[in-house]
Amino acid sequence: MNKTVCFILGLVTGIILTFAGLFVLASIKGQGDATDDGITMFDKPGDEISAKKYEVFQVIPIGALAKSEEKSYSISTFTGPVVLFLSNGQNNHYDDEVISVPDGKIVRQVGTYQYETKMGYKTVPIVQIME
Repeated sequence: MNKTVCFILGLVTGIILTFAGLFVLASIKGQGDATDDGITMFDKPGDEISAKKYEVFQVIPIGALAKSEEKSYSISTFTGPVVLFLSNGQNNHYDDEVISVPDGKIVRQVGTYQYETKMGYKTVPIVQIME
């Protein structure tokens, strides 16, 4: 009888500790997601991005992820690097929208954005159209 009681108490203690550990891990992960949005902004604008057109493939709460235009011979495709255009509250982007850079303006990297995909983490440049 003593061995059976000891076994059952050990089993119950193990289950309780497992759930307590999972709860702690979930709360730590939840806090990290709430305070860390994956955005790192530069102090001053960085490199110029040469593409003149971008096609939005996913709109997220903070902006729009877009593929850069690549030109090969006379064919233009949106297969270039992925960038993030931050939402400023005025520009409401939509899927498949083509964002064109106006003449006389350039696109510069102003930060990086890291997000999680099914294949792991991905980091893309945050860009802004400027003079």
